[in-house]
Amino acid sequence: MEEKRPRTADAGEASGSDGGGLVNRLPEALLVEVLSLLEVDDACSAAASCRALHAAADAAISAITTVDLSEFAPSNAILSRILAGNGSVRSLTVNCSRLDDSAAAAIAKHSLRELSLLKCSFSKSFFVAIGEKCPNLRSIKLEMAISPDDLNSRYDGFGCTFLAPIFAGCSHLETLWIKFPLLDPRTGESLLTFIPSTIKELLLQPVSQSWARALFPTTISLTTQFTESLESISLVLDTITDEIVVWITKNIRNLVELCLEDEPVSQAYLNDDLTNVGIQALSLCNNLRHLSLTRRYSDFRRVNDFGILTLSEGCKQLRTIRLGGFSKVSDAGYAALLHSGKDLKKFEVSNGFCLSDLACLDLDKAAPNVQEVRLLSCALLTSDTAISLASCTNLKILDLSGCKSIADSGLISISQLSMLTLLDLAGADITDAGLSALGNGKCPISSLCLRGCRRITSNGIASLLCGTGTINKTLVSLDIGNVPKISGRAVIVIAKNCEQISSLSLRNCLFITDSSLEMLGSMGRDTGKCSLRMLDVAYCSRLSRNFLRHFEPPLFRGLRWLGVGKNVVERRGCRPSIAELLEKKPGLTICANACEMGCRNKFHPDIRVHQ
Repeated sequence: MEEKRPRTADAGEASGSDGGGLVNRLPEALLVEVLSLLEVDDACSAAASCRALHAAADAAISAITTVDLSEFAPSNAILSRILAGNGSVRSLTVNCSRLDDSAAAAIAKHSLRELSLLKCSFSKSFFVAIGEKCPNLRSIKLEMAISPDDLNSRYDGFGCTFLAPIFAGCSHLETLWIKFPLLDPRTGESLLTFIPSTIKELLLQPVSQSWARALFPTTISLTTQFTESLESISLVLDTITDEIVVWITKNIRNLVELCLEDEPVSQAYLNDDLTNVGIQALSLCNNLRHLSLTRRYSDFRRVNDFGILTLSEGCKQLRTIRLGGFSKVSDAGYAALLHSGKDLKKFEVSNGFCLSDLACLDLDKAAPNVQEVRLLSCALLTSDTAISLASCTNLKILDLSGCKSIADSGLISISQLSMLTLLDLAGADITDAGLSALGNGKCPISSLCLRGCRRITSNGIASLLCGTGTINKTLVSLDIGNVPKISGRAVIVIAKNCEQISSLSLRNCLFITDSSLEMLGSMGRDTGKCSLRMLDVAYCSRLSRNFLRHFEPPLFRGLRWLGVGKNVVERRGCRPSIAELLEKKPGLTICANACEMGCRNKFHPDIRVHQ
C-alpha cells in the first residue's frame, strides 16, 4: 500500500514521513477508529501517507462490516488484500469484471449475510465454494457479464444445478436476485419449485415470454410453504399480461411488494397485454405496500381510470407507487391513488401523457408523509405543480426531468424545501434567475441535475454556488451536460466553491477546454483532499487531441471513472493513450461507450475500458 509522494513541509510534519511526525505519535486505537469511518478506498489512500496510518488502515479494514467495491473493479490480488483477515464483514458488494473463480477464497466468508456480485462470469465451482463457506447468507444478488451463447454452454441453459450449491448450503437465504438471461424455458417451472421456502424477496430479469409462461403456468399452483414466505417479487418481462398478474395475486398470498417492468418490441395484442382485469386482480392484495408497473418505449393502452380507481379502493396501505406508460389514465385516476391513504411516501409517474397540474393540488394534505416524488416526461405539467409540491415539507427527492414547462417560478418555490437532497430538472425551462434563487435557498441538495436546461449559462452556475444558501456546502453530484452555454468559467466556479463534489457531468458541453480540466484536476491540492470520483467529458469537442495528459498523476488523484466518448478511442497517436493512462492509474475506469455515469449497464463485459 505504501506509495512515495512528494514531501511538502506541512505534509511531512503531519504525516510523520520522517518517523517522528504528529500522526505517528497518536494512539493506534484512535487512528483505527478514525479510519473505520472512511470508505475502503479512502482508507487505502490514507494508508499510503505514512507507516502509522498504514498499520491502522490494516486494522480498520479488517474490522469493517460493510464493504462496497462497486465503483471500481479490483483484481484478485487487490480483493484478497482488502478482505484478508476480515472475519467481520457482513455485507459485501464487488464489481467482479476482473475476477476469476479463485476469488472465492477471498469472498466466501462465514460472517457474510449479504453478497452482491456485479458483472461476474464465474463457473459452477465458485458457487460451490459460496454454498459451502457462507452458511449464514441471507441475501445473494447476481449480475452476469457474459453473452447468452456462453451462458447457455457454460451452465447448460441455466438449469437448476447452477444455484443448487447455494440453495443447499445457505439454509437461511431470504433474498435472491438473478440479473441475467434465463435461457431454457423448460427449466422455468422447476426453478420456482426449486427455490428454498425461506425466500421472501425474488427478482428475475430479464424474463422472456416463453420463460414467463413456464414460470407462471395457469394450471399449476406452488407449494403452500413457498407462497406463504414470498413477500416481494420483481420481474423484467417482455410483456406484462393479465395472465401473469392474476397468477401472482392468486399464488403469492402475502404479497407486500410487486415490481413489474416490460419493454415489448411492438404494441401488445389484446389477449397478451395488461388490462383493467389485471389491475382489478391487484386490488384484492390488501397487504400490498409497494407497487411498480412500468412499460418502456410504449404504453398500456388498455388500462384507464376505471382500473386505477378500483386499485385505489382495494389497496389502501400503499407506501410506494410507481407507474410508467399509462397513457389512458387521467388526473382522476392519479388523484384517487394519491388520496387513497395517508401512508404514501414515494410517488412516481413516467410518460403520464394525461397527467396535469390538477392531480397534485393539495398533495401535502392527501399525502402528508410523502418524501419522494418523481414525475418524468409528463408534458402537461407546469410550474404550478412545482409550487404545489413546495408545500410538502418532508420532501427529500424531487425528479421533474423531462417536464419542459417547469420554469423559474417553480424553482423559486422549490428552493425553500429544507429537507430536499435530490433535485432533477433535466430539460426544464429555467434560467440563471432560478439558479440564483436555489443558490440562496434552504435546500441541502446533494444531487442536482440540470442536463439539457438550455437557457442557463455559466453565470447561473456562479449564482448557484456563490449564494448565501447551503447548496455549495452539500452538493456532491452535479450534471450540467448538454447545456450549450456552459464554459470553462463554470468549471472554475465549481472547483473553487464546491471542493466536496464527487460526481460531475460535462457531457457535450462544447466550450469546455483543456484548461478547464487542469483546474478540476488540481482541485483540493492545497487541502490534500480530492473528492472527485466520477467525471463525464464525453463529446466535449474542444478538448485537445492529447487531453488525457491532464489525468496523469498527480492530477485527479481520487478519480475512479472517466467518460470520454467513442471519438477519443478512434483517435490515433494520442499521448498518453488510454492503455498508458490505465497503467499509471490501475484503479481508474475509462468508458468510451457513452454510458451514463458509472457504467451501470450490467452486461458490459469489461469495466476498465468500455468500447
